[in-house]
Amino acid sequence: MNDRVFGVFTLLLTFFYIFSAYIVEESFISDHIGPKTYPYIVSFFLIASSLFLIFKPDIKPKWPEFRKIIEILMTAVILIMYAIFLPVIGFVFSTFFASSFISWRLGAKLSSAYTAGLIISVTIFILFRKILGLSLATGPFGF
Repeated sequence: MNDRVFGVFTLLLTFFYIFSAYIVEESFISDHIGPKTYPYIVSFFLIASSLFLIFKPDIKPKWPEFRKIIEILMTAVILIMYAIFLPVIGFVFSTFFASSFISWRLGAKLSSAYTAGLIISVTIFILFRKILGLSLATGPFGF
């Protein structure tokens, strides 16, 4: 029953997503695909997944233990904090803290998690900002 409820919820959310993409106004200067195509493609896969959950649910779903649910909620809070603090402290520091926490929760030792967070944040910054020339949120130190 849980899968069916989640499938219906995801299906309704997908219809809202399609409607949101539908009401986006296209400018006269846009590429051939336009801003609506990507949401429509994602919606197709969401609808397919939702229908699969509705019509072929798991017979006996195995829920994670309470401790794991708390970890999932903590990770969600960290990602929300990442989005909030990104424009304030910049991409490198935000990504460092978020990826360090996630690495730690995935089983890395604390020192290894910090190392992974540093490597991830600096590598992505160099790749996107310096090599590809994309704009990333800059913090008080300019990176």
